[in-house]
Amino acid sequence: MAPSYDFQGDWSRMAKLIIHDSLQTQPGEKIIIHADPTYFPELLEQVRIEIVKAGAVELFAGMLYPPGIQSVRRQMRRREDAELIEMEDQALAALFDLADIFIWLPNHWSLNPGQTELILKTWQGRAIHFHWIMAQADADTFRKLSEMYEQALYIDYEALTARQERLAGAMRNANIEITNPAGTDIRFRLEDAHFHRGNGDASKAFINGYARPGSARDREVELPSGAIRTVDILDTEGTLVCSNETFAGREVGTLTYVFHGNRITSVRSEHHNDYVQAMWGLQTGDCDRFGEFNAGVNRALTMLPGHEKIISYYGYGDGIVRFSLGDNQESGGDYLSSYHQWLFLSDATMKANGHTVLENGKLTLE
Repeated sequence: MAPSYDFQGDWSRMAKLIIHDSLQTQPGEKIIIHADPTYFPELLEQVRIEIVKAGAVELFAGMLYPPGIQSVRRQMRRREDAELIEMEDQALAALFDLADIFIWLPNHWSLNPGQTELILKTWQGRAIHFHWIMAQADADTFRKLSEMYEQALYIDYEALTARQERLAGAMRNANIEITNPAGTDIRFRLEDAHFHRGNGDASKAFINGYARPGSARDREVELPSGAIRTVDILDTEGTLVCSNETFAGREVGTLTYVFHGNRITSVRSEHHNDYVQAMWGLQTGDCDRFGEFNAGVNRALTMLPGHEKIISYYGYGDGIVRFSLGDNQESGGDYLSSYHQWLFLSDATMKANGHTVLENGKLTLE
C-alpha cells in the first residue's frame, strides 16, 4: 500500500540539486538508484531525467522490498542462510563495481540491513543518501517535516561548511565536556580526530580527497546535510541522560548510561527497566562502546513546535548532538556489535578544552 502524504515538493529542483550541484555528475558516469516507487515517485522520474541531461548512464534503478516480498524473503531465510547472504551480497557488489555513483532515494520499503554499507566500505565511488522520513503515521507532522526538509536543502552551503570547519577545528584535539539539565555529565577526548563532513558536496574531487579508507559514511553524502561526525573517541567517563527514549522498540522514558574506562558500565531506564536489562544482556560484541559522536549545524533544521519528541532529520539540525552507541563499522570504526542506538540531546552545553562551543543547544562559534 502506498504511503499517505500531503506534500508536493519542487521535484525538478531537488533532482537538479542531487545530480548537478551535489554530485557534479560528469558525462559517461554510471549510476545505480535504489528507490521506493510509492514514495515521491515524481522525484525518481526527475532524477532519471537529470541523469540523461548530465550525459551520464542510468545503470540500474532498483526497487526496495515492499512488505509482501519481505515476508516471503523471511520465509525463505534470505538474510539468515550464510550461502544465500553471500550470493546476494556478491551479486550486488559486482553491480557496484560497474558504477561510479549510487543514489538512495526516500523510501518506506526495506533494504537489506547493512548490505550497501558493507559495499561502500571498499567501493571507490560516491553516493547520495536522500533520507527524508522513513516512517510517519501522522500526516500533518509528515507534511510539516517535509516542508522543513525541503527548505533545508536550499541553504548557503559555503556558510554551512565554514561552521562545520570551525566546530571541527575546536574539537579535533580537545578534551570534550557535555552536560544538560536532565543530568548528563560526560567527558571524552579527541586526538587527531577525522570528521565526516555532511556539507552537501558529493563531487568526485571532494570525496576522493578526504574520505577515510573503510568508511562507508565518508563515501556517502546525506541530503539535507548538516552534521560532522567522528569515531575517534577516547577515554569516555561520566553519565549520559536522555529523556523520552525507546530501547529495543519499547518506550522507556529516561535512559541513563554510565561510562568508565571508555566503556558503558551500566544502563538503566525510568520505565520497564527489567525489559531493558534483559535486552541489554542479549547484545553481543562491542555493545558497551561509544561508537560515534555527531554534532549538527544546519540552521534550517529546527525543533518542530508542539512535537518535542521529534528530532529533525537524525540530529543534523543546529545545536543537536547525537551519541551513537555500539557498532560503528559503517563510519569506519572498529566496533562490531548487535547493538546500535542513537541518543539525542537538544539542550546540551559542550566545552572543548574548557571553551564553550555549544550552550543550551545553541552553537557559540560564529
